[in-house]
Amino acid sequence: MEKKYTKRILFAGMPDMALVCMNKLVRNGINIVGVIPPAKNDPTYKLMLSAVNSLNLPVIEYERSLYEKDFLLKVKELNADLGVVASYNKKFPKELLSLTKDGFINLHPSKLPDYRGGNPYSHVIINGEEESAVTLHFMDENFDTGDIISQYNFSIDLNETMGTLFYRTNEMCASMLYEALDYYENHDFPRKKQEVKDNLKTAENLSFEKKNIFIDWTKSADETDRFIRALNPFIGAVTYFRGIILRINSAKVIRKKHKYTPGEIIKSKKELIIACGKDMIKLGAIQYGAFFIGDSTDFIERLKPKKGELFYSE
Repeated sequence: MEKKYTKRILFAGMPDMALVCMNKLVRNGINIVGVIPPAKNDPTYKLMLSAVNSLNLPVIEYERSLYEKDFLLKVKELNADLGVVASYNKKFPKELLSLTKDGFINLHPSKLPDYRGGNPYSHVIINGEEESAVTLHFMDENFDTGDIISQYNFSIDLNETMGTLFYRTNEMCASMLYEALDYYENHDFPRKKQEVKDNLKTAENLSFEKKNIFIDWTKSADETDRFIRALNPFIGAVTYFRGIILRINSAKVIRKKHKYTPGEIIKSKKELIIACGKDMIKLGAIQYGAFFIGDSTDFIERLKPKKGELFYSE
């Protein structure tokens, strides 16, 4: 599409948010003069590069570090008005942030200042938030701390998963970014300092290595359900059964008092019901080690779990 905007925009990002945003900007004629993909050793590098090439946009690459002199020189030579970031796993150094006329702006899928960090999608669900937001803000040398330009608030659905939230916010971010750049063509951005408050809610990454993706069966069925949804589908809530790792991808709360041990199998005929610290939970989609992914009936047929056996975390 022929460019209809004159402001020179440097774009940086990683899939999937970057792909959604970049396509939105190109379709609407934003003047992208260069794209910074992930480092060449990043698993998403080739996907991002393929998307950039398909849109006939210039690529500004580096090998491993955003401090590389050749890379910084290429960025400077673009003479960009503004840098835009849509998901990135490296902190942008001061040297890079200073190389555009009006600095860099970043998209973040939470209601900043709460849920700064790499995975707000999961944490807002885990914590039972009823509302979240997407935020556009100026960048500084720290993650997600710069002045806010705009925020879109939205409700979190009762059955929200990490996946549904991820895809919904990607589309919201793309629309927010385009509207902001359309405004920027003839105006300066508004900016509001982030609120300083105690007990900020954080959004650390979740991983097997950090041991923070294990189901705590002593928690209530409602909390367990939220935790399972918050890690579905990209991570998977983890538990052990007979020494083998299970990833639980879906479940249903059963509100019923009991005296069973948390994690204990209460029912294993036709359906799989597990005791939680409060109430019970009926398991749905399960991945059993590297053997299969199926529903609980597949699990029952293959593993023949017995009432009284335990699901456990350590």
